This record gives sequence, structure tokens and C-alpha cells, in this order.
Amino acid sequence: MLGIRSFRETILNALADRKHLVYCQLPEGNFFVDPSDRVIGSSLMWQGRWQWDEIDEAVRVLTAAGRLKDDSVFVDVGANIGTQTVHALRAGPFSRAVAFEPETRNAKLLNMNLAANGMTARVTVFAKAAGAVDGEAVLYLHPRNKGAHAIDTRPSPDTTKSVVVPVTRLDTALRALQMRIEEIGLIWIDVEGAESEAVAGLGDLVGKIPLAIEYAPERLRSSNAELRKILQKHYPRMHRLGSESRGEEPIGNLASLSGMTDILFY
Repeated sequence: MLGIRSFRETILNALADRKHLVYCQLPEGNFFVDPSDRVIGSSLMWQGRWQWDEIDEAVRVLTAAGRLKDDSVFVDVGANIGTQTVHALRAGPFSRAVAFEPETRNAKLLNMNLAANGMTARVTVFAKAAGAVDGEAVLYLHPRNKGAHAIDTRPSPDTTKSVVVPVTRLDTALRALQMRIEEIGLIWIDVEGAESEAVAGLGDLVGKIPLAIEYAPERLRSSNAELRKILQKHYPRMHRLGSESRGEEPIGNLASLSGMTDILFY
């Protein structure tokens, strides 16, 4: 019966209506998921994984380039329920992590999942969005995809709910932890169109730390040219992650990209 989509949807809707969670015990980690999440939650429940190959590939590239040390810090911006943070700490050379997640229910599941994997003491969680300035912003909530909530933009035609969330510059938050630049191995940014603002909020940390960004120029809140200019100024190389990988590429190739691609800049 679980092979029938309509049956699965009925079960998940019933669980979600009762505010229940589903606990997934997987070889890659343990995760509490919201059964109403039809993307990350659904993938963990039915496929037993999420997009972890991209992190593994980024680690291989940076290690081969001599840009990633053992015992470094993984920074997860748009951490959702912690799938990438947990995998980075389990499979990568990272000893600690810093995770940013502004949506209250996601942040709660993030903390629960860190506890479920024995990682609470290794991760600092900021229940904030990343932006170009410290302050507040309106976060619009996607009704089915809990990883697609978006700042100042309705992520789906049927979006009706929004919340006001705190916003921090990344350099402000990281320096508050008294963290040395050389300790940070990789900053992973997936913030549903607010990537330009998140990168701008890194200030003079840009270029000194490798970045992996979900790059989708058509979806950016700010000008794509603005983000591209910053990246091209500070990073000589890029590497598309996942199925679009072409190995090391000159940063100039960024100008010709469209669609959505996870890209490592280093």
C-alpha cells in the first residue's frame, strides 16, 4: 500500500493534521521530519537520503586543492532541519558547525535532529536569517515545501502565511563567536533567492573562505549582476556540484549560467 502515492498522502496528511512527527533512523543519521513537508521530509522518509553527494564532492575538491583542513568549521546558512549540518559533521573533516535557520518549526526540528545525532555540543544555532544588514524581514512560508520559505517573496501561488524573523549579517554572527577565519572550512548557502544579501553580509570574509551556493540567477531578490560581480572579484575558480559537474572552471563561466545549480567557489 505504501507504494501507492494517494495512500501515502492520506497517511501523511493525517499525521500532519495531528501535529505528529516522523522519526527516520538512517545510516547517514537520525532525523525528525514534518510529514507535511513534501520535499526534504518526503525524501528522507521514502528514499532515505537527501542531497548529500554535493557536500561530499565539495569536500573532495577542496581537500585536493589544499583548501580544507581537518577539524574545521562548517557553516550552514539556510539549515532547515539540519540534513546538511548532520551529514557534514558525520562524513566530512568538520569538527564543529554553525547553523542559521529563521523559521521556528524548522529551527526546532534542527535542534531535535542535532540531539538525535549526539551533535548538540558541536553546533551553534542562530534562529535567524542571513542578510546584508542586521534587522528583521518578512519570511513567507511555503505550505508544502518547508525548505522553500522565502524572504520578502511568496514562494508559491497559494502561500498565505508569513512571519517576521530576525536577520543577521554573517560576519556579525561569526565574529561574535570569536572564530578565526582560518578555522572555517566551508560556508554552505541555500536561502531561496536571498543569496546576494547573504554573501553581501559576509563583508571582508568573502574570498577568504570557500562558498557553496545554490545559484539560481532568475530567482534572486537582488540583481544577479551584483552577486556575480562579488564572486568574480574574490574567487578565481568555481566547480559545479552534482550532475552538472565539469570539474574546475574559470570564474568567468558564471556569466553564462541559468537555471539552478549548486556551485562551489574557491
